[in-house]
Amino acid sequence: LYRGATVFTLTDGENSGIAEGFVLVSEEGVVEAVGKGDPLEAPGVRARHGQADWRTVDLAGKIILPGFVSGHSHLWQSAFRGLAPAGELHPWLQALHWTYGAVFADGDFAAFTLHGAFDQLRHGVTTTYNHSQWLGRSYARYREQWEAEMTTPQWFVFAWVNERDASVETWRERLRPILAELKPAPQTRFLGMSINPRGLYGGASPDILAREIALARELGLTVQLHYLEPSAEAAADRANWPKLREAAVLGRNVSFAHFIPVDPTILAETSKVGNAMIWNPLSNGRLGSGLPDILGYQAAGLRVGMGVDGQASADISDPFENVRLGLYALRMRQQNAGGLQPIDMLRRHTLRTAEVLGVDRWVGSLEPGKFADFLVIDPQRPATGPVWDAAATIVFACSSQNLTAVYIGGKEAVVNGKATGENENLTEDVERRILRIRKQAGASASR
Repeated sequence: LYRGATVFTLTDGENSGIAEGFVLVSEEGVVEAVGKGDPLEAPGVRARHGQADWRTVDLAGKIILPGFVSGHSHLWQSAFRGLAPAGELHPWLQALHWTYGAVFADGDFAAFTLHGAFDQLRHGVTTTYNHSQWLGRSYARYREQWEAEMTTPQWFVFAWVNERDASVETWRERLRPILAELKPAPQTRFLGMSINPRGLYGGASPDILAREIALARELGLTVQLHYLEPSAEAAADRANWPKLREAAVLGRNVSFAHFIPVDPTILAETSKVGNAMIWNPLSNGRLGSGLPDILGYQAAGLRVGMGVDGQASADISDPFENVRLGLYALRMRQQNAGGLQPIDMLRRHTLRTAEVLGVDRWVGSLEPGKFADFLVIDPQRPATGPVWDAAATIVFACSSQNLTAVYIGGKEAVVNGKATGENENLTEDVERRILRIRKQAGASASR
């Protein structure tokens, strides 16, 4: 029993938090009850327990918040922060993917993915969408991203990349053993499979995207595309929309990462059928990609989630910074403080994103039957002053430094900045691998 904190469930309609609230967690790591007062008076609790037979943790003065959900991430990029600081998307891609990707070796993807996953955990991201990428020119090396994530405490959805020139049957064969690992949670941290389609990039045949989307629907998977990101290419990207429509991207199982300079036709068509977009304020700002019209999307009915993107394009996987920057940027655009409020941003980076990813039956809010994934926030470590409005304090004044603990499935995953299960030699291993990669790629130490 965790009690005494201000508890945000982030369910619809709950906007101010539960002062001196409680969260009762089962031995299986599932939320049994959330509320205020005597837990035995919560629905069904007395029938299950009869009396208060639980261990009590006093969290007076703290804030409990559901774990953040990132709807778009590239975990392996955690080892490549700070590259191309003056570059927009394509110069940045040149500095990262096309300079270093060809010299990846065995174990690199695994080490870098672990580095990214534990980094997200320390910042309060308990569930992530790992938008994997094909580098290193080896199927075994590519699979390291999934295999590494399976060993962490973090829940994840894995976005699979098909080998572009292979047949659909080969795609199925590659996917079959991975899909077999989709056991009912919590037997595995693997909550879902998605497709990161190859059919949009590098001069791919126009029918590849259609085959990938058809396969995803056959297997009951979601799809997420990078689309409408750099402003300089907006006109060309919008001109490609008829091809995407012909490939059957319209549908609730397809989301778009970034989706910034849309036009009224694209917005209307995607909103009508239930498509979604993932908003990435940190990386959109870092790469100069632009600010999506979130209020306009919301008014049109488009579903919107949030992501911290890759740590090489956002550089810090801190959802506290993500919601703050996103809200401030919208207010600068509209030149007033109306519209979205702190509580809306917190719900968007948790429950709304879980809904977009199709994992909201497990995560995204603190409700009976869902996993007990929550953050313990201490606004006095470091001190932020008296708390007048808890949601505003989290968004306006707190950062991941205020996290005292991160719980996943009722178990401590991070305590005072230390992640459980992280190899103490991981940082040194990543640094050795990066040194080798830089030498092989001919990069200078100052690049």
